[in-house]
Amino acid sequence: MPSGRGRLAAMANATQLSNDVGDEPPQGKSARSGGHFLLSRAARDFSLAHVEKMNRAQVHSWFVNARWGDDGTQVCPECGNIDQHYWIKTRWQWRCKDVACGRFFSVTSGTKFADRKLPLKSILRGMLIFCANVKGISACSLARQLGVAYQTGFVLLHKLRESIIEATSTLPLEGVVHIDGAHVSGRIRKPRVKTPSTKRQARDRVPFEEDVLHKNRRIIMTMRQAGEDGEGAVRTIVAVVPRESAEHVEPLIQRHVKKGSKVMTDELAAYGRLSMLYDHQTVNHSKEFSTKPKGGVNNNLAESYFARFRRMVIGQTHRVTPKYMFDYTSEVAWREDMRRCSPSLQVKTLLTASLKKPSVWWRGYWQGQNRSTEILFDPGQLDQGS
Repeated sequence: MPSGRGRLAAMANATQLSNDVGDEPPQGKSARSGGHFLLSRAARDFSLAHVEKMNRAQVHSWFVNARWGDDGTQVCPECGNIDQHYWIKTRWQWRCKDVACGRFFSVTSGTKFADRKLPLKSILRGMLIFCANVKGISACSLARQLGVAYQTGFVLLHKLRESIIEATSTLPLEGVVHIDGAHVSGRIRKPRVKTPSTKRQARDRVPFEEDVLHKNRRIIMTMRQAGEDGEGAVRTIVAVVPRESAEHVEPLIQRHVKKGSKVMTDELAAYGRLSMLYDHQTVNHSKEFSTKPKGGVNNNLAESYFARFRRMVIGQTHRVTPKYMFDYTSEVAWREDMRRCSPSLQVKTLLTASLKKPSVWWRGYWQGQNRSTEILFDPGQLDQGS
């Protein structure tokens, strides 16, 4: 049988579907002039119907191309040797050509899916479901759709979030940057009955101000770089801090926003000294959302991020604890930045990120091997000279 590049090419040609399965990102972006992207053909270029038509070889080729490309070579996860290694057809594995190594490895060895029990097709299906649900999906719902246990769906989702965190660019934002913070978690329990002094209904929201020192209270800080007019945000960086104070806000912005950029915030005192390093502009939210009807000072890009995050919490996850809050905030940032990308491109991007490194936090989670602490921004880690 052919090996190396010839084998992969033959496998791809022999198993190509009669219709396009989204191998290239789409060119069209809207269904009609002014239409929403989700109504366009580009938003449905890769679906569960496509996945169901794919055979084992086609699914395997998606993973191979996402990890090593299509040049026919593989990288041995044990010794790092790059070669057209021996293909063992009966095992769907390779054997390293290095005589001193000789290790057998698969397309998922040394990745987030190492020692997997799920078939590759189920993993690909799960990724597509993850990407198609633009406001997130719960582990319970994913497990039902894949026909697996809740524990399997939970770990799969968190492995995808771990991949997103590792793949997020840390290059400083520049140009126009919208910044804001949102209070998350840490609410006191709602009252059982109506309170005579306030006439509050038991179903009403309890304001954060009533318990500002709650142990689970956190602030999500989001910084979003604006694109051209009408393009919205093009990059998002998020962090979790205990308080929206100058002690945490200033070092965070200095690390992630290029000096001299135009920064737009509300009039919170924590942002008061940003004008020393940035073109700082503010909007008084007690009076208006924007200083002008169009093109005025606002931080609406940051607010749109929080709108998606809150809808994910309300409609899908229902609660987010501090320990894994950064994982969920990073997922929403990724969704915002990829909102106008086709499903095929989203899945490929996510798949490539998942196949780069083994899982640090989620391998053996249900056996007690999990992350011990939450991920909080540390002001003391500000790089010298940044």
